Amino acid sequence: MNVRRTLVAITAAVAAAFTLAAPAHAESVVIRDGADATASTTDIRKVRVNHGTKRLKVEVNFPDLKRKAQAGLAIYVDTDGSRRGPEYALFTPLFSGGDYALLKMDGWNSGEPVECRYNAEFDWAGDQVRFRAARGCFDKPDELRVGMRMRDEADPSHPVTDWLLGRREFTPWLTPGDAA
Repeated sequence: MNVRRTLVAITAAVAAAFTLAAPAHAESVVIRDGADATASTTDIRKVRVNHGTKRLKVEVNFPDLKRKAQAGLAIYVDTDGSRRGPEYALFTPLFSGGDYALLKMDGWNSGEPVECRYNAEFDWAGDQVRFRAARGCFDKPDELRVGMRMRDEADPSHPVTDWLLGRREFTPWLTPGDAA
C-alpha cells in the first residue's frame, strides 16, 4: 500500500513538473555598466538585450535622462562575426524633439537607412530608452550581439563618451528565443 501511494505521488509530481514548466523565452543578457562617465547624466548604467524569434529589444538605463540635452546614443547590432564591426546601428538623440534612424553599417561606417518596423521609446521619468525592431530588420540572423556608445557634448570643450563594456566591444552572442 505504501509503495502504491509513493508511486502515485511520484507520478503526480512528475506530471505537475512537466505541466507547469515555464515557456521558453528569448535569449537575453543584462549588463551593468558602472559609473564610468559621471560627467554626463546619460552615462550608460544598465542594458538589457532580448533576442526573440520575432523582435530584438534593447533597454538602456541612465542616471538622469533629460528632455533638453546634447547627448546621443548609438546601438550597434553585429550579425556576422566574420566581418569587422557591426552590420546595423540605431542612432538616436538622448533628448526630446530629435529623430532616430536604423542604418546599415560597413565596419564602423554608417550607410543607407534600413526600411523595416522599429521604434525607440523614451521613458523620461524612468530614465530609460527602449529600442525594438523586427528581426527582419537584421535579415533574421541565427545569432546577434549588441554594442553601444553614448556621446554627450553638453560641454563641447570636454565631450564625454561612454562605451558599453569597452570601446567597440559587444555583448555575448544571443540566439533567438520563443518570445520577445
